[in-house]
Amino acid sequence: MNIIIDGKEYKDIGIIGRGGFGIVHKLERDNKYYAFKKILITYLSKEEVNKYLEEAKILSQFNNKYIVKYYYSFIEKDYFNILMEYAGNSNLKQFIINHKNKDQLIEEKIIIDIITQISLGLKEIHKNKLIHRDLTPENIFINENNKIKIGDFGVSKRLDTNNQYAFTNTGKHHYNAPEIEKGEKYDYRADIYSLGCIIYELFTLNEYYLDKLDEKECKIDTEIFESKWQELIDLLLKKDYNKRPSIDEVYNNYLIKNEIMLTLEINEDDIGEKIYFLDNYHNHEHLKEMNQSNTKINIEGINYEKFFVPKRKGIYNIKIVLNLLMTDCSYMFYRCCKIKSINLSKFNTKNVTNMSSMFCECDNLEIINLSSFNTEKVINMRNMFYNCNKLRNIDLSNFNTKNVTNISHMFYGCYNLETLDLTSFNTENVTNMSYMFYKCINLKSINLSKLSFNNVINMNKMFSNCINLENIDLTHFSNISNGALKLDIFKKCDKLINYKLPNNFLIN
Repeated sequence: MNIIIDGKEYKDIGIIGRGGFGIVHKLERDNKYYAFKKILITYLSKEEVNKYLEEAKILSQFNNKYIVKYYYSFIEKDYFNILMEYAGNSNLKQFIINHKNKDQLIEEKIIIDIITQISLGLKEIHKNKLIHRDLTPENIFINENNKIKIGDFGVSKRLDTNNQYAFTNTGKHHYNAPEIEKGEKYDYRADIYSLGCIIYELFTLNEYYLDKLDEKECKIDTEIFESKWQELIDLLLKKDYNKRPSIDEVYNNYLIKNEIMLTLEINEDDIGEKIYFLDNYHNHEHLKEMNQSNTKINIEGINYEKFFVPKRKGIYNIKIVLNLLMTDCSYMFYRCCKIKSINLSKFNTKNVTNMSSMFCECDNLEIINLSSFNTEKVINMRNMFYNCNKLRNIDLSNFNTKNVTNISHMFYGCYNLETLDLTSFNTENVTNMSYMFYKCINLKSINLSKLSFNNVINMNKMFSNCINLENIDLTHFSNISNGALKLDIFKKCDKLINYKLPNNFLIN
C-alpha cells in the first residue's frame, strides 16, 4: 500500500509502533526509510493537540545528526500526521534490557560513544533554549551501529528572557529531576538530571530510581569502569540543580575526544622492536594517566595500547584518540624519534598549562600542524621543539602566549629551521629566553618586531651558533634589564649584517 504525503508517494512497510492515541508506520521512498506518526486527535483536548503541533514546530528547527529529523506535518480528517526520519527499530531502553537479559555489561567504549552522542544532541537542544523534559532511554533511538537519535519532543518547553523557568510537572517519574517532582521551578538542568539517570543505567543496567528505592549504594563498578564516570554521575544527580553542570561543561570536561594523526617511518632495524607513543618518558604521572584513559591507537585498522611492534619497514599512518581533556602536555612526544609528521588540528588544548619538552628530540619530525592550538593558559614552553632537527617550518601564528613565562631552549638544535615568524607572540611575562635559538644554524631571518620582553632576565646564548643569521629586528626590546643585555647572545653570528637594536643594547 502506498501513501501520498505532500504530493510524494511513499511505500508503507508496516506499523512499527503503537501508543494510546497513535501509531507509527515505517515508510520507504527512493531506498530511504521514514517514520510516519499518525495521532488520533478526535478525543484530545485543544491543549493536547497544541502539544503535538508544538512538537512538529520544534523538530522542524533542528538539523542535527543526533536529533530525529522532521520533514513534514499536516492534519487530515481525525489525525495529526508527522513525517520524520526513521531512526531504527530499537531504543536505548531495549538496548539496555537486551544486555541485562544476557547478563552482559555494556562495553565502556560503547557507553562513552553513546553518552557523547546524547550530549551533542542535548547541546543543540539547549542551545535552542529548549528543555526536552522527557529525556529517557525510551525516547533515545539507537540503530545496529550504536548511532543514536533523540526523539519525542511532545512535552518540550521553550525558555526565554521572560520565562527563564518552567513549572509543569511532566515527563516520566523515574527520570524526573527532584525539582519537577516537588512542583518547584526548573530549567535546562532538569535534563541534566535525566542524563545522569541514563548514564547510571548504561553502566549498571539498572534504573537509578529503582535502585535508590531499594536503598542500594547506586555506584558503578569502578574495578571494571573508569572512576571518572562515577564522579560524573554523582555530579549530574545532585539534588540541588545549581550544583549540576551545564551540558557544555559535561561535554568539555568529560567527553571531548582529542585526535592525533601521525605518520611513522619504520626501518629494517625497527622490525620486531616496541615503538612507543605518548609515554616514552615513563616517569611522568600525567602520561600514565593519559594512557589509562581509554586511549586508542589505531594502525592500519588494528588497535594497540601504548606501543606496537612493526612487522615490516615503511610508512605507517596512525590515529590516536584520547578520551581525556589534557592539562599537561609536557613530554607528550618525548623522543618519539620515528615520527615524521604530527597533525594536531583536532587536538583540544583549551585547558593546557604546560607544553615543556612536548616534541623534545623528535629528531625525524618534518611536518607539524598546530593550527587549532589554544595556548592562552600555557605557562611553560621550555624545550618545546628541542632538537627537532628536521623541522623546516613551524606555524605558530595562532599561539596565544600571554601567560608564558619560560621559553628557554624552545627551538634549541632545530638545525634545519630557515625562517620563523613570532610576531603573534605575547612575551610580556617571559623571564627566561636562554638558548632559545641556540644552534639554529640554517636560520636566516627572525621576525621579532612586535615583541616586548619587559621582564626578561635571561637571554644567555639566545642566538649563539646561528651562523647563518642575517636579519633580525629587536627594536622593541627597549626595556630589557641590563643583566640580560650583557650576555653573549650573538656569539658566532658572523653573518648578522642587517639588525635593528635598541640604543642601550650591549653585544659582547
